[in-house]
Amino acid sequence: MGLVYVLLASGFNLILGISRILFIAYGEFYMLGAWIVWGLMVPMKLPFLLAVSASTIATGILGAIVYQIIFHHIQFKEQQFLTNIVAAIGLMMLMSQAAFYVFGTESRGIPSVIRGMLELGVIRISYEKIVLIVLTLAVLICLHLLLQKTKIGRAMRAVSFNADVASLQGINANLTYLGTMAVGCALAGFAGGVMAPVFAVSPKMGGVTLLIILVVMLGGVGSMPGAILSGLILGLTLSFGQYFIGSGVAQIIFFAVIAVILFFRPGGLFGEPEDIPLS
Repeated sequence: MGLVYVLLASGFNLILGISRILFIAYGEFYMLGAWIVWGLMVPMKLPFLLAVSASTIATGILGAIVYQIIFHHIQFKEQQFLTNIVAAIGLMMLMSQAAFYVFGTESRGIPSVIRGMLELGVIRISYEKIVLIVLTLAVLICLHLLLQKTKIGRAMRAVSFNADVASLQGINANLTYLGTMAVGCALAGFAGGVMAPVFAVSPKMGGVTLLIILVVMLGGVGSMPGAILSGLILGLTLSFGQYFIGSGVAQIIFFAVIAVILFFRPGGLFGEPEDIPLS
């Protein structure tokens, strides 16, 4: 769970840190990715890796389309922050209601991709979750290499620091924003896809957005190391808390931890009180 929250927080942070869009509808792309995998694996009987690849590509393309149709035109208008939030909330409601209309209110399950358990002393973990962990780590490594070692990543980091200066250096800021939205939404679709065989698929999965915003706040806006650390903290807190004291109390403890940390460090663990660029 911690690694899935890391994926979601990294994608959300990418969009927020570069495009300056508080993308409230982000959780719906996570939900959509899970439903795409369900549709390809259950009715169509396609292999798991092919279904996850399709969900990643589909949500990435949809994210690019959404940016080009909606946010490209309002991103830097007057009162841009509120305008972007209202547009994102409208998109969230549209996708959420469409999911309820198409799939209904019931949760659906996907047959196990890999059966069996690995036992290491008192620790027991399914092979299915091991595959999830390996795939998630592989994507996080690819994301790091994309941001640090490629021209696209350097363009993203340059635009996150100062879009005007980056444009003077020949970087197309609008194309960078488009690519950022595509990559960020693809990460959400991938996260939903790899989670689909492990947990039930539901139209309510989009509600994870609030937790992702809290993770980003805890780690620091624009900080990828912060997103990784805070995502793991959230996953471990909720998992151990649910096992020992119940999920409701675990969430209260996590919120209390965030409140204490933000009181002493308003910018988060790796951030500053003011906006910081993607690092």
